[in-house]
Amino acid sequence: MERYEMAELLSKKAGVSLEEARAALEENNWDMLDAMVALERAHKTDGAAVHADTAAGGDSGVKPVKNVTAHKGPGFFSNGFAVLWEYVKKFFRITLDNDFVVERRGKRLLGMPVLVLLVLLFASFGLVLVALIAGLFCDCRYRFEGRQLGKDGINDAMGKMSDLAGDIKQSIQNAAGQDGQDKQDP
Repeated sequence: MERYEMAELLSKKAGVSLEEARAALEENNWDMLDAMVALERAHKTDGAAVHADTAAGGDSGVKPVKNVTAHKGPGFFSNGFAVLWEYVKKFFRITLDNDFVVERRGKRLLGMPVLVLLVLLFASFGLVLVALIAGLFCDCRYRFEGRQLGKDGINDAMGKMSDLAGDIKQSIQNAAGQDGQDKQDP
C-alpha cells in the first residue's frame, strides 16, 4: 500500500484530516496501528475505531474494535462486495494508467494500455505469446511506461529478455554461417 493510500485510509478510519493522519504515520514509522493509537491518545479520533482497555486499571493496552454489525445479515455481503469493487477499480486504474510499449531500434512501434494486452492474452494466449517471442527475434524490445509498472526492475528484466533473444539469434546466425563455410570448403 502506498503512503498516500495509507494516510487516506487512516484519515477515514480515525475521522481526522489527511494531514493529521500523514503526520501520525510519519511519527510512527508508517505503522498503521501505532499511528491509530497515537491519534487516539491525542484525543484526535472520533473514538469509533479504537477502544482503550482500562478495566485492569490504567492504560493496559489498546485493542482494535471490529464492526460487529458488518458480519451479520445482508450488510456483510454488501461490505464484502464494496471491498472487492474497490480492488477491481484499482486493478483497472493501474492497467489503464500504464502502457505496454514495443520499440524496434529505438523507434516506438506500438504503445497500448496494459488492459488491452491482458485482454489480448486472455482472448488468444498462444497467438499473442508467439507474436511476442517472434518480436524478440526481430529486434523488438518491450517495456512498460507508467507510475506503477514503469519501474526499472521490471523494465530491466524485459531488457534482459530482449538481450537473451538477440544473443540466441546471433549464435544461430554464427552457426549457420559456419555451416555455409563448411559446405564450401570441400
